[in-house]
Amino acid sequence: MSLANLNSGAPHSLSDYDVEYRAKADDAWYSVRTVLDGEKLSVKYYDFGDDQDSVFEPQYIKSEQEIEEFKNRFRPVSVQLQDRECKNLAEGAVVCASHSFSVLDIRFHDAVVDDVIYKDHSFVNGEEQCMCTFVVIWLHGPFAGCLANKKVENICIVQSNAQLDPNVSTFLKIVKEKLESAAYNNYGTIHKDITSLPMKLESPCAQHFSQETNCASQSASNRWTYKEIERICNHAQRIKEESDIGGIENHYVVLIDNMDKDLSPSTIMEFIHRQTSISVRAFVFPSLSSETYTNGAIVLDSEKDLQKLCEFLDSPNHIILSWRGRPWVIAKKLSRHETYVVPSGTLMPKYQHIKAGITNDLKVVYPGSEEYRTAKRLRDLFMEFSEHQQQLHKRLALEEQKILQPSLTA
Repeated sequence: MSLANLNSGAPHSLSDYDVEYRAKADDAWYSVRTVLDGEKLSVKYYDFGDDQDSVFEPQYIKSEQEIEEFKNRFRPVSVQLQDRECKNLAEGAVVCASHSFSVLDIRFHDAVVDDVIYKDHSFVNGEEQCMCTFVVIWLHGPFAGCLANKKVENICIVQSNAQLDPNVSTFLKIVKEKLESAAYNNYGTIHKDITSLPMKLESPCAQHFSQETNCASQSASNRWTYKEIERICNHAQRIKEESDIGGIENHYVVLIDNMDKDLSPSTIMEFIHRQTSISVRAFVFPSLSSETYTNGAIVLDSEKDLQKLCEFLDSPNHIILSWRGRPWVIAKKLSRHETYVVPSGTLMPKYQHIKAGITNDLKVVYPGSEEYRTAKRLRDLFMEFSEHQQQLHKRLALEEQKILQPSLTA
């Protein structure tokens, strides 16, 4: 059993509490049962009154990242490790272990098995008793990161691959539908963000480009037709030819490497907003045909949003992955006081037919999955390649200097 304060006075039997929930208050796992009433999900704790219920409604969850975090707080009840099963518990396994804060206060937190000190088992009245010691490292809770010695009675096996509780699954489906509806309602805002580029469009061609974009966004279907996109792209090319140098001023910029070449700015903007609730502008830069990837930039207006975005992008708990399996790599972060100058043409987003609702071109993968392990290997490979490329650039600059030095001193 994995619950603090177990007694016999619960109105329902323990078998009814077949779900574990990790409470935000103390990060401990509790045996619970779920009740879905319309769109409201109630989490009822074993041996606690209804006034202790945790109640959730869709409006409390505002991004796909929060959906994933919420889902990871539920799982089937962990199974008590049996005396004869100790040899099956390998180093590195994640378990749910108990800690006694007092006689009546026993709480369960996840831990990783660091070592198993095996001892010969004893037999009492013909029953086998495990005498081994399990050295674990707490993953969360008040002792996170600390070592602890536990006995077999303190260890439960996590049922991580089992199916999600039906009530939780239905509740999250409702949340996703509402997020998708909100994304559809914000469709016009996405168009507006794309047209509000941090550039100086002063030529007649640029003004006409802006007018065409506005007309496209106000079409009857609220979508760009192929001909409208073609006209917009033609004007964008003319702007590129007529302009000299443009830059991003008074903004915060995050440069991203290893993007899919056909990824669109609108997809990036929608993905970032869905995951973090931050409104950004996104740019995908041109690349050589010989390159298998491209680079891009995410532009923000405030340091607060920059910090929130970087916490999401830099998180060690997940990797951002394209549908082709290409992991994002952060190249650099620039503040409003730094200068980042590029040809203005490269700041023009690749306009496309924008899909209403939630797209699946980008996703977040988490540790423990095969996708995450593959993404980590690919990310490490790209970072090694990028570092090698930087060394080649430095060598090129050095060799150029050697060649140019005699002519400069002559």
